[in-house]
Amino acid sequence: MKKYSVLLTRDYVIEINAENEAEAKECAEFFVSGGLDASTEKDREKYNFEIERIKPIINDAFEVEEIIDGK
Repeated sequence: MKKYSVLLTRDYVIEINAENEAEAKECAEFFVSGGLDASTEKDREKYNFEIERIKPIINDAFEVEEIIDGK
């Protein structure tokens, strides 16, 4: 098998309940990882938020380059 480097971009729309816009943005940035809710119940209680939905909208690979060992 050959080895490749792939430039991949993924974007999501996050539906989140939070105290205000700034908190919604910060919690979405920090607690969404790989398209999943990475928060714990303790996180949600401490920061007073809840992620309701994570909807993927873009999943594109832009560049593919073969990796040659030693180069």
